[in-house]
Amino acid sequence: MKKMLLVSILILVMAGAAFADHPNDKFGIGIMAGYWGGWEKGGGSAHTALSLKIPNIPIFWAINLGFDSNYFRMGVSGDYYLAEGVLVSDINLHWFAGLGAWVNLAFVSDNTYLSLGGRVPIGLSWHVLEIMEIFLDIAPSLGFQVTPDFHFPSGGWPIEIGIRIWL
Repeated sequence: MKKMLLVSILILVMAGAAFADHPNDKFGIGIMAGYWGGWEKGGGSAHTALSLKIPNIPIFWAINLGFDSNYFRMGVSGDYYLAEGVLVSDINLHWFAGLGAWVNLAFVSDNTYLSLGGRVPIGLSWHVLEIMEIFLDIAPSLGFQVTPDFHFPSGGWPIEIGIRIWL
């Protein structure tokens, strides 16, 4: 029974890799927009980001900026997709789920805020063309603020939509 379970898990992992829609040997670059809803009341903000996937490195990077009249924020996140699969093969719609980390630096009034933590990206990926992908994800995150004082919890639930070109 244990061998059968082990073989089944191995087949599922291999099937997920076989149907992965994110090529490991190509460069991916794109833009995305999103909303970052914080765990604290009133902690949300809009942001834009540059999306990068470097060949043969299994991390999807995002470099984001957010600002309004009261603050300026910049951050970096990196996600590793643990699983990917086909959702609707006729239209090349895939799903993905992974683990990631983030670091944000924000300037609000006279304070500088540094926070970091982990995230769990879950989303959809649609390859409209072989070289063009549209994606949507939500990435619940949990971390802590380091400056100007220690604060836990920090994080939230970023929702992101973007377009990526594969070269």
